[in-house]
Amino acid sequence: AGVPEPDADFRMEGDDPFGTRMPMKSVLPATLLCALATPPDTAHAAFHCVRNHSELQQALSAAAASAGDDEIRLREGAYTTFDGSFVYASQNSGWLTISGGWYPQDGNDCAQMRMDASRTVLDGAGQHQVLRVVHSPPQGSTPFAQFTVLNLSVRNGYGDPETFQRGGGLDMNSFSDGPAMFRLENVIVANNDGYFGGGANLYLKNGAARIANALFDDNHASTTANAHVAITVNATEPGIEHAVVIAHATFVRGRCAGATARGCGVRAGLGGGVHMDIVDSLFHDNEIADLDLEGAAVIGLGDGTASAEWSLVGAVRGNLPLAAANMLQGNPRFVDAADGDFRLADDSPLINRGLATVPNGPVGVLDLDALPRTRFGAPDPGPYENQTWDFLFADGFEQAAGS
Repeated sequence: AGVPEPDADFRMEGDDPFGTRMPMKSVLPATLLCALATPPDTAHAAFHCVRNHSELQQALSAAAASAGDDEIRLREGAYTTFDGSFVYASQNSGWLTISGGWYPQDGNDCAQMRMDASRTVLDGAGQHQVLRVVHSPPQGSTPFAQFTVLNLSVRNGYGDPETFQRGGGLDMNSFSDGPAMFRLENVIVANNDGYFGGGANLYLKNGAARIANALFDDNHASTTANAHVAITVNATEPGIEHAVVIAHATFVRGRCAGATARGCGVRAGLGGGVHMDIVDSLFHDNEIADLDLEGAAVIGLGDGTASAEWSLVGAVRGNLPLAAANMLQGNPRFVDAADGDFRLADDSPLINRGLATVPNGPVGVLDLDALPRTRFGAPDPGPYENQTWDFLFADGFEQAAGS
């Protein structure tokens, strides 16, 4: 059932703590502005407040049938794929946002959002892909569409390799001739397994993708490769300089078989004119390789490019070079990596080293714990900001921030 727009000040665009309300006008070139006119007005979108797995699938089906914009708000709690994967499959080009962290107030079941991705969990129970999004408008359709997953966790998904199910956690596909955008913001994707892209599979025939303020941990591709994410962007619109952005994200403990010499971290397949930026992000303890970078010239679509800045990246494979600048080195010194705590410890050499400018707009003022993103002039890389380190050391001497 739809619910009225809540009275929540942080949802106003100018006061958005995670930057998720950034209008695409600021990202897309002038050639698309006429088509966009204005970004979707959430006051006129259809809102769906859901409380259990049945209501979630009902809301996804209703949103898929709608030609307008939809936001599905999940009450805090667990949503398990008892009846199979959660599926959104549409030929329409309305915008879709799936957001977690909602709780009731004054009779409104989804009145306020608590910024804590761990409190809303989509769970595949080790049996199903968790969430599938398929955008397939009629051939030749050109309206822009955006699909956002925000402020929730995706866990325990399973993509069956026998049926080539990519993306055990998230499987998002746009086959549109017109541009589409996938946004994963303030998310935890963990303990998933799939046929390539165990954590997530993102495929765009034409468009852009953004992963920000995110933790990918302990994902697997047991029979293939790319345990965390497999990203494919065949083309993007003229003038898009940053089609794929990974910002303030951590990818750890990726495990895979290593099919066709690929590694167990992130794979990016980039067509001609598609550029990927990795900024302020951490890759650690991923088997074989952290990155696989592959062009699409072999299928006639040309080769894209990739760069990384102020990030910790180990082995890189594939036929595309990584243009690297100001790269981080050494042991990141997480608080407790063995127990899944990937916040930076007080003695981490990476504190205050998230110094890159995030393309297409900042990640917001809060980290994945909903705590201040920047404490001492510069943010930390990864999704978490250390909240305990201070200028003063035990000997009483001060050290300048970032030195």
